[in-house]
Amino acid sequence: MNNKRRKYIIDKKFQFKYLFVILSIMLVAVFVVTFATFYIVWNSVLNEFVMIPEVSAKLGDILVKTTEIIVIPIILLAGIFGLSGVFLSHKIAGPIYRVERVAEEIGKGNLGITVKFRKGDELHHLADSLNKMLGNMRKMVSEEKKAAQEIVEICGKLEKDLKDEKDLKADVKDGVEKLNALVKGLKNSTDRYKI
Repeated sequence: MNNKRRKYIIDKKFQFKYLFVILSIMLVAVFVVTFATFYIVWNSVLNEFVMIPEVSAKLGDILVKTTEIIVIPIILLAGIFGLSGVFLSHKIAGPIYRVERVAEEIGKGNLGITVKFRKGDELHHLADSLNKMLGNMRKMVSEEKKAAQEIVEICGKLEKDLKDEKDLKADVKDGVEKLNALVKGLKNSTDRYKI
């Protein structure tokens, strides 16, 4: 499996929601700081010099220029936060996408699959839990397949003995006892599953 990222937007709904939250928090923080700076500080300064027209006009120009200067960093910050949000959300969306693909494979009966995440991804504990679960499932299915194969072999032997009719009673009795033991074992094994 190639671990190189090719797509960073995997789950648009999840990642854009995550990005919206990050940008909203950033914009609220910027708004609060801007409001505090401009309203409280500049309001006090302008009120102090409102009676001196030249100073008031100069301070008004400085206020407009300061506002223009602040807009560019806000746009840059939004871009930085946006890109960071995409990369961070991919570290969660990527593993979720992988788990969905693994679940599809399990649904098709493929228990030989394992869950692997990239080194920097989140949710590695989930991959470990899923791999442990898959290991247990492989073990249980292997035991059941082995029991089913033994049943097939015993049935084949009984069928052959019935055809040959040699020492039929002892062979049938022995075969039935083995079948009963295997069927009980299979029943116990399948009783572990909750449906």
